[in-house]
Amino acid sequence: MRSIFRLAIIGVLLVTGHCPADETFSHDQIEFFETRVRPLLVEHCQKCHGADQQKGSLRLDSRESALLGGENGSALAPGKPDASLLLAVVKYTGDTQMPPDGKLADEQIAGLEKWIAMGAPWPASQSLPDAEKLARQRTHWAFQPVRVVEPPVVQEADWCRTPVDQFVLARLEGQQLSHSPAADRRTLIRRVTYDLTGLPPTPEEVDAFIQDQDPDAYRQVVERLLASPQYGEQWARHWLDVARYSDTKGYVFAREERFWVHAPTYRDWVVKTLNGDLPYDRFLALQIAADQVAPNDKPSQAAMGFMTLGRRFLGITHDIYDDRIDVVTRGTMGLTVSCARCHDHKYDPIPTADYYSLYGVFMNSYEELLPIREPVEKGEAYLAFEKDFHEKTQQQVELFAKKRAEAEDRIRSRINDYLIAQTEITKYPQEGFDLILATTDLIPAVVWRWESYIASEAHAGNPVWGPWQRFAELQPEEFATRASEVAAELTGGHPKSSEASEVAVNPLVAALLQPPPASMRDLAERYAKLFTEIDKAWTASVEAATKIGVPPPTELPQPEAEALRQVLYGPASPCLIFNESILSTELFYDSGTVDELWKAHNQIDQLLINNPLAPAHAVVLKERETIRPNRMLRRGNPATKVGFVDRHFLSLITGPEPKPFTHGSGRRELAEAIIDTANPLTARVWVNRIWQHHFGTGLVRTPSDFGIRAETPSHPELLDWLATQLTSKGWSTKAIHRLIVLSNTYQQRSTGPAEHTARQQAELIDPENRMLWRANIHRLSWEEFRDTLLATAGQLDRKSGGRSADLFAGDGTTNHRRTLYGTVDRQFLPSVLRMFDFANPDLSIPARSETTVPQQALFAMNHPLMAEKAR
Repeated sequence: MRSIFRLAIIGVLLVTGHCPADETFSHDQIEFFETRVRPLLVEHCQKCHGADQQKGSLRLDSRESALLGGENGSALAPGKPDASLLLAVVKYTGDTQMPPDGKLADEQIAGLEKWIAMGAPWPASQSLPDAEKLARQRTHWAFQPVRVVEPPVVQEADWCRTPVDQFVLARLEGQQLSHSPAADRRTLIRRVTYDLTGLPPTPEEVDAFIQDQDPDAYRQVVERLLASPQYGEQWARHWLDVARYSDTKGYVFAREERFWVHAPTYRDWVVKTLNGDLPYDRFLALQIAADQVAPNDKPSQAAMGFMTLGRRFLGITHDIYDDRIDVVTRGTMGLTVSCARCHDHKYDPIPTADYYSLYGVFMNSYEELLPIREPVEKGEAYLAFEKDFHEKTQQQVELFAKKRAEAEDRIRSRINDYLIAQTEITKYPQEGFDLILATTDLIPAVVWRWESYIASEAHAGNPVWGPWQRFAELQPEEFATRASEVAAELTGGHPKSSEASEVAVNPLVAALLQPPPASMRDLAERYAKLFTEIDKAWTASVEAATKIGVPPPTELPQPEAEALRQVLYGPASPCLIFNESILSTELFYDSGTVDELWKAHNQIDQLLINNPLAPAHAVVLKERETIRPNRMLRRGNPATKVGFVDRHFLSLITGPEPKPFTHGSGRRELAEAIIDTANPLTARVWVNRIWQHHFGTGLVRTPSDFGIRAETPSHPELLDWLATQLTSKGWSTKAIHRLIVLSNTYQQRSTGPAEHTARQQAELIDPENRMLWRANIHRLSWEEFRDTLLATAGQLDRKSGGRSADLFAGDGTTNHRRTLYGTVDRQFLPSVLRMFDFANPDLSIPARSETTVPQQALFAMNHPLMAEKAR
């Protein structure tokens, strides 16, 4: 009966269109599923409800299976979270509570709820064999080299003002469609002024352009607009959407000052460089690696706000690195590399190893606060500020040094406990901001750092840790029977097996293997005893030298003993706390120390934020002195580390055997690979973003995803021609603007061809206007709307740069600066901004939504800003 019932449900699903083949989901919805939901289902659900096992007859490895459900009915009600059994069981609201080993985090539950509310998007599975799938992936148009193409020959050559017109007209003529007449001069100057500056033209500018009979009048308007300070402000806002700009850090659990010290500095750098037409390749390189590309250029260090302005994720470094990988790869190359965090990319040829190669780049970089500009004059008030700042900075340095030394001493004094912890590693949690720890506790982050250190040293063939790893490979049930054999192999008392043939052994470690250890705990205690003896010998030698007034030794005389001392004191030692900011090191301290260090850190932040005399600062990424090898995380879980992976660029672009990065973290090499003209993506993505903001839609409609799911460009040859123009003209963004806005394609009117039949034919063949037979109408953004109100009322403050200010302080009518300089609060984004489709500052946003909701009209009718500007 149950089988008949299930078959009946399948029939209903097919009829009602609830199977994935009949569903159409947006790119953003599928991406949300791949990054937020699929990893959760794989990690917490599919062990019991997957291909191998279906408890309660329920499978959760496909959408149709989840809809079909199990013994308790369907697990999903798309669009109806409250009616979905899956959500009820993970919320622990009924008798059935899943997962059984512990409730999901609130953030994970919220992600599931949002996913169900959007209709439970779930892409159909790929059925091609891996080799065939990879071959098809690599032939995708966006992964092919940029072609050198010539503008096509067209019949109506006289209509073409720039080569852009030839590409567009050739497509129209191929479909026997007509272009539209030119827009009237009033419309044209309004269009180009908004596009290039985000502001309306003044009545005087409109009248002057209408009266100007010079054939070159429009070109002169374009050059004036490109040279205006407002150009950089308008196009900076477009880039800040991609860069997930915010003036605040978001939810930080009172750990640090809520506002960024360096956000306005980064925003102003973007405005300035766009106004100066900084070559786009340099623009990107500075944002990724200014510390190496321009180490002596202090103002350029502000560029690295692109990397450091993202969410803090409650201090979880894995998520911070993921955010940086995402903003770099989607923002510059239109690749969703973050989808490969838990598994090979479902669509694009991006293996998980490539994701973790980039993870290693950012894992080996740390943040540092740097001043980038000195004041023009140092008056009495500034000198007082400077004195206070230096005093607090010195106090912070001394406090950090003291607490770091104390923590390092505690780690060395408890090496026995930390090594024993390696035998029961799953007891220790991964990163979490809510851990309450005392100085007497083992610090979980230190436990895991020991685990990573031992694994990497053993992988590198360190004679101290090779034996440890050899014993660790034994299963607990075979330890007693094989320990003697392994010990004999390692100490030369027995022929070595092939698996142990390459294990080098430190003589002091070899001595502790006799008699053979009874367990890993026994081995840990023997190692700890040996390290303690070495530490005592080192301390005694230092004290003896100090006592007789000679310089202390720099190493122990016996090489085998010095190798052990390096484990405790060497630059890569897991006993050392990085000499970095509290943001990078808080996990290595007890809770009381963390609070004390954050208090000192906050004093510096607050001084810089609250004192108007404070010089501009930037938060940059810098290279770690000791580069740590990186391992992949199975299913994105930091508790299940697998093989090591070198730092390299994406194999999609370099080929199947990418060359490892060799300079530090590899961040500069990453930047160089991104801006290499051989990279088929970077130039295409940028010219497409420029095109999108002029025409409302890009030649590629998914500006931050040029992967397999992206449509073919509406004009492929035009996209490649623009990309080659960008690189051949010194990566000049303004040169691309000129090619576009001076074209007749851009200057068309929006109503279509003059002849009614031609207009009807175009609407029938190309209703979305992808072939550009007319100009697209697109609404003003929130910034353009508000700035227009101020400009029309004659109140717009055109001052450039400086700190952000609340747009809605008081009744929202007193701030007259451009909207670009309004505070963007990541945690408490004003409802007005959300109402008018402002970019979500938590994510890299390639294109804003355009919604029409009643609240927009209510704002226009009732908000004090509207009434005051109307008066």
